[in-house]
Amino acid sequence: MAESLVWGPWGAAAGLGVGLLLAVAARLWPLVSARLLAGLAGLLALAGVAAGLAVAWLRPRPLHRLARILDRRFDLAERLTTAVEIGSGRLRATPMMAGAQLADTLQAAGRVDAGVMLPLRASRPGLIASGAVAAVVALLLWLPNPQEDVLQQRAAVRAAIEEQVEGLEAMREEVARSEGLSETEREMLLQALEEAIADLGSGQMTPEEAVATLSETEQALAPLQDPGAAGVAAGLERAAGAMADSELTRDIAEALARGDYEEAARALAAYGSIDGEPLTREEELELARQLVEAAGAVAEGDPVLAERLSQAADAIEGGDVAEAREAIRDAAQRMGDAGQVVQRQEAIERTLAQLQEGRERVGKAGGTEPGAGSSSGQGGAADQGGPVAGQQGG
Repeated sequence: MAESLVWGPWGAAAGLGVGLLLAVAARLWPLVSARLLAGLAGLLALAGVAAGLAVAWLRPRPLHRLARILDRRFDLAERLTTAVEIGSGRLRATPMMAGAQLADTLQAAGRVDAGVMLPLRASRPGLIASGAVAAVVALLLWLPNPQEDVLQQRAAVRAAIEEQVEGLEAMREEVARSEGLSETEREMLLQALEEAIADLGSGQMTPEEAVATLSETEQALAPLQDPGAAGVAAGLERAAGAMADSELTRDIAEALARGDYEEAARALAAYGSIDGEPLTREEELELARQLVEAAGAVAEGDPVLAERLSQAADAIEGGDVAEAREAIRDAAQRMGDAGQVVQRQEAIERTLAQLQEGRERVGKAGGTEPGAGSSSGQGGAADQGGPVAGQQGG
């Protein structure tokens, strides 16, 4: 127990000494934050105390060595050492002499007051050393450390990259479910997203490398953009407004307004079906008028759809039922195709927007300009203003 109070403080001083070395190193290189370093210093101090106690309690003590220690501590004038050496045969003595020496030793040992001669006192030098080292460590932790800014920037970059990985994974699931994409486009999008997720998820990228990866992924997807999709989307939106004022085409208008182009095509195709109640002549002419207005609305963005809507209107006005039904079905088919073009482009634009946003956030977190890291010197594809960028709901 007495040795525990000696070795314990020195063990704490040793552990805090290691913490001091770490604190000095943390001011030269961005190793750990001050908060984490304080915790490490505390753990090292406890580990040092535990090591000191282990030395006091677990190290072996041969009997002759222990006899010399207690002779010195209790001022027994080598009595214990002599008794041990006689008992072990290392020192020869007659039985009478050995018995007398042992009796004298036991008598002298019986007068020992261990509490007085072996007091339980902590080592003052050990306490001073551990306190001094602890004060220096605390001072280093309290003083501003320029490496803290580097650590905070790295943490911000890691958080930004992890956030973008989550966003890209969500976008990958959305692309996998998207119905407007062809298989080739879907595979190209998924492959680009998976490569970006794998690269960013490695955890070994610098901000510049992460920005470059996202920018390269944007450029790889840029060829998928359709310059005419914006006009198609705008035309369908105008057509929804044009057909909203009639009871006959209100369902079509509502489906177009919410971006459900497949439902809009089905609603239009229903007028070309032989099932259902026939329209009156007045309703037929009203439907023809709505189709003409819709054709005018989409003429600029999709001339083919405009032509088929006009043909359907002409057939209705001409009273040729069979031709009108066929023309309506053709127009509905084209409307569905146009909707797929818009949906496909919206999926591509959302992917490019996600990549651009991720590039900007990672660049901002790492102190890199948003356009930095591009291998070709051009901005990402989304920087160039995609055809459907900014459209609300198609």
